[in-house]
Amino acid sequence: MDKKSKSPAKALTIFKSKEKKVFITNSANETRTLGTFFAALLKKGDIVFFTGDLGSGKTTFIQGIIGNFVQKKYIRSSSFTIASEYEAADFKLFHLDLYRLAPSNIADIGIDDYLYSNNVALIEWAQRLKGSDNEATWIVESKYIDDNKREIVIRCSRDYTRLSLS
Repeated sequence: MDKKSKSPAKALTIFKSKEKKVFITNSANETRTLGTFFAALLKKGDIVFFTGDLGSGKTTFIQGIIGNFVQKKYIRSSSFTIASEYEAADFKLFHLDLYRLAPSNIADIGIDDYLYSNNVALIEWAQRLKGSDNEATWIVESKYIDDNKREIVIRCSRDYTRLSLS
């Protein structure tokens, strides 16, 4: 896994407000691992928006996040059920996949309970949420480069600094 200057664990140790970090992963396993490192930054109440084209690694990254909190062998995309719920130690993880939905406001599609429940919400295809730009704590953009390689851009969108991975 390449980072412009550091390993993913070190690069995600200190994450400042409005900061953007770019990672290149060279396999699905590396994308999952990056998700696992990122999971250590998450706190109750966080909302993570995932954007990117089909096959760009969104679900694979989320598998790493959820795998950090839940002992489950396989975490699949929520595409057919829209929402999946996982129990972590002291909060729930909500994985929502909006791929099959038309662009809508949060209140219009009834997902506000997932977002504002003081749990962690992981929203794939977040670009389909109208007027929700300021709702996310984190924005993860993924880009398909080739069959194995992905570019993952992680941005903290709130006004605080996260210190984690200890």
